[in-house]
Amino acid sequence: MESNLLDSLLGLEEQFYNEGYGLGAADGAEAGYTEGSVFAVEKGFEKFVEMGRLYGKALVWAQRLADSEPPEPAEPSDALPLDPSICKDMASLPPHSTRLTRNLHTLLELVDPASLDMSNTEEAVNDADERLKGAVVKAKLIQRAMGEREEMDTRETPVLGDGTGSIEDISSLKVRH
Repeated sequence: MESNLLDSLLGLEEQFYNEGYGLGAADGAEAGYTEGSVFAVEKGFEKFVEMGRLYGKALVWAQRLADSEPPEPAEPSDALPLDPSICKDMASLPPHSTRLTRNLHTLLELVDPASLDMSNTEEAVNDADERLKGAVVKAKLIQRAMGEREEMDTRETPVLGDGTGSIEDISSLKVRH
């Protein structure tokens, strides 16, 4: 009788371990799916915000370029049908170049929201990533060609401390001289 009691006690640890492992694996799978879904939405949002920002810049550049050119009969493919009045108050552009126009048309094609595939497939995600990378490069080329300075990305600046004022937080300390 005592051997049965001891055997059941020795097997109790293994039983609790297996039960805990099974519950943890199930909870982890559920939490992992939820966290993965939230992460995917956040990253997708960040990418499409950047695409929208580049699209807005491209539209303004296109209008500034169109305003700086003398009115000539142009081919329909070269026409940029935009008319925001705020662009008329902006600084003039450097002399017109066909390379700048080609880069601008390419940028507009890359970030055009009507042509972006919004499906959640591997091909669509890869296409959006590649288009975003290409658009960033084209935007830098256009920015340099137009003589504009590169903007600082303030989203990437690290924040010192957590702002709670705790002893570990150095952000609230004032520098004494």
